[in-house]
Amino acid sequence: MDLQCFDMVALLPAEKRLHFYELLAHNLTVAIRGIWSDSEIDAREKVTRIKWVNEIMHSITAKIWVLRLNDHEWTESDSAMMVEGFVSEAPPMSEVVGYAIRWSYESVSA
Repeated sequence: MDLQCFDMVALLPAEKRLHFYELLAHNLTVAIRGIWSDSEIDAREKVTRIKWVNEIMHSITAKIWVLRLNDHEWTESDSAMMVEGFVSEAPPMSEVVGYAIRWSYESVSA
């Protein structure tokens, strides 16, 4: 999974950076739907992947709140490390998470 998008997100103006995280939260919900509906993944693995994508979503919504309030620093490097840590708990989900990140960045940088 390529986390370089977070380096590029750091260069975006504040409004677009916030929009990136809003889109990422949305695109992660779409990723969960994809995991849930994949007939090739057994039920136990689905639950594991969904659990960790949910943890990423929880952190992303917290990041949105921090960006809105601007009350402390939470760098894009911190966000990338957080995502990487959660993905390491269920590596097969790296493809859908990576896609959600890239799609979110491409949408705001166009």
